[in-house]
Amino acid sequence: MKENIRSELFFLKQFGFSSALLQHVFLLGLDPIDVIFYQNSNQYELKRNLTKKETKLSMNIIEYKRFKIDLFKNEELLRKNTYNKIFFKYDENELTKLIPNQIMPLFMYAKGDHTLLSESMKRVAIIGTRQPSDKAIRRTELITKKYVKDNYVIVSGLAEGIDTISHNSAIDNGGKTIAVLPTNFNNIYPSKNKKLTKKILNNGLLMTSIGPKENTYKSSFLERNKYVANISDLVIVTETNLKSGTMNTIRNASEANKKILFFNQDDEAINEKIYKFGGEMLDE
Repeated sequence: MKENIRSELFFLKQFGFSSALLQHVFLLGLDPIDVIFYQNSNQYELKRNLTKKETKLSMNIIEYKRFKIDLFKNEELLRKNTYNKIFFKYDENELTKLIPNQIMPLFMYAKGDHTLLSESMKRVAIIGTRQPSDKAIRRTELITKKYVKDNYVIVSGLAEGIDTISHNSAIDNGGKTIAVLPTNFNNIYPSKNKKLTKKILNNGLLMTSIGPKENTYKSSFLERNKYVANISDLVIVTETNLKSGTMNTIRNASEANKKILFFNQDDEAINEKIYKFGGEMLDE
């Protein structure tokens, strides 16, 4: 029964219902179909809290059933194989052991080698600017090679610049890498990294909190940074700006009590800010 409810929550989320609503229904132990699509006086208060969009969706169960059948038939992520996996927030699994409940999404989607998330694996996030200097590129390649030799899985966010270099260097040196995406698997961003995602599938793991029918928002990039920080044992910064996505990841790593290492940024203000987050400067 629990498996059926979890599956229903997945389809309802892809149909357009919010995680907040679906979590509430799940924790109350209610049947999500009865709550959302059928009038029941005992669930009136829940119905009242639907948004305008959700209210409109809840008026057409026939459309929902068609949507569900179509998604089940056509979505590759739902094919049962050793590569695809959907992690549920309220299960005990590899991911819920790494990401705290308060920031764990209702569902997290993965393709590739899930064993890279096991407690026995060592993971390091190597992150930085989208527009790296030549010095930062060399630093990233060298530090990635070092940690691959030390049997670390390289974690990053698939962004242009340092993230891309980290993933590619891990693969080129025979290592494993995890890419945490801010988009779903059908809309890779940046698009130039589509080939890289295919390489990662053969050498690691792709992860995202964005379902196959969900959109990416500005907040999705910030959430991605949280997951990068939390699934890693330590975070290494090769080059960053004072206000950036990288600095946001550093902040998240600090809040998660992760070890933070960084290279001298040749900018006192940037170095000082990383120090305040508990960072330790690396020797060149």
